[in-house]
Amino acid sequence: MSRVLSISSSRADIGALAPVWRTLAATSGIELHVFFTGMHMADNASSRASLPNGATAHSGGADLGGAGPDQAAAAMARIQADAAALLTRIQPDIVLVIGDRLDMLPAAVATLPFNLPLAHLHGGEVTEGAIDDRIRHAISKLAHVHCVSTEGARARLKGMDVDDATIHVTGAPGLDTLMAVPAMSPEEFARAAGLEGIEGDLAALRIVTVHPETNAPDPLAPLTAVLQALATRPAPTLFTAPNSDPGGAEMRRRIDAFIAAHRWARFRDTLGAALYANALRHAAVMLGNSSSGLIEAGLFGLPVINVGDRQKGRERGGNVIDVPNDGAAVVGARDRLGPVPTRLAPGSPYGDGKAGPRVAEVLARCATPANENTWKGTARAHRARIDA
Repeated sequence: MSRVLSISSSRADIGALAPVWRTLAATSGIELHVFFTGMHMADNASSRASLPNGATAHSGGADLGGAGPDQAAAAMARIQADAAALLTRIQPDIVLVIGDRLDMLPAAVATLPFNLPLAHLHGGEVTEGAIDDRIRHAISKLAHVHCVSTEGARARLKGMDVDDATIHVTGAPGLDTLMAVPAMSPEEFARAAGLEGIEGDLAALRIVTVHPETNAPDPLAPLTAVLQALATRPAPTLFTAPNSDPGGAEMRRRIDAFIAAHRWARFRDTLGAALYANALRHAAVMLGNSSSGLIEAGLFGLPVINVGDRQKGRERGGNVIDVPNDGAAVVGARDRLGPVPTRLAPGSPYGDGKAGPRVAEVLARCATPANENTWKGTARAHRARIDA
């Protein structure tokens, strides 16, 4: 058996990782382990429910908590220590990490003393307005195998002196999850999302997700602009939670206060794949600075108003309107779309919704000793050299 360890540090990972997990769990000769850390330490029950039969779950580390940098640094140290303990215990043949989060980096770093092969999903992308950019590129330089979402990402990795033979253009597996979700009627969605009785016409529903712009002098500026714009044009609004980057906790407090003052606003910490896909189907527009607006919303032709520079440099489709951190600019963009914006042709620059099996196939091949030369050595080969 070849042992694959996948790391997840956020509920946002689950949509991208679940299609990979399902394929790995059904692959003969693969033993799948998943380490839940970071934001999962606050609550990972729903995330564990996404694991396929046969996968083994582990938990450890700490949640960064969305507070200050000292708390984040301490949580990162704990994640690295607990990841190292798990690596010692289960001795995986390959480790899969994803993306660009502060709480993912220490898990990747933990593999270094073990000389373990590291696979990275979603490398080569760009988000100039967040420290995620540096984290993503750092993980890419640590990794041996790269599953990227676009040809543009592949070109950037090659520009970082990454061997092209180790780069695989798979697409974004998060699209697989959303495309597989059955459609709900507007009434079913409203009931399931807790929107019954909300003030206003649900045909004008706004989905709002805002995260700290961590490279900016004021990381909360995108939220300030969005809240100003929303208050100027009342309409049914569904917020989802900011992430736990520094500043995230204060964002959550401001959102809670806003919702308490506006009867047309509601909050869901997370929607999960089924509700999120249907939110993208039934909303009139998405506002904020989430990567989902650029990667996934286009699948449903949903217009997106992307606020500020957090996602600056990331590839995007024609459904995305970029505006600065300015409430008037957000209002102007929303007004130009009309009362009920027209849906665009569905499509995403991040793939065709069939990426999960491609990523799993790369991992399975790289975790097999007979194929070690295809990616410059497997964990077993590394351990043999160390033991010698």
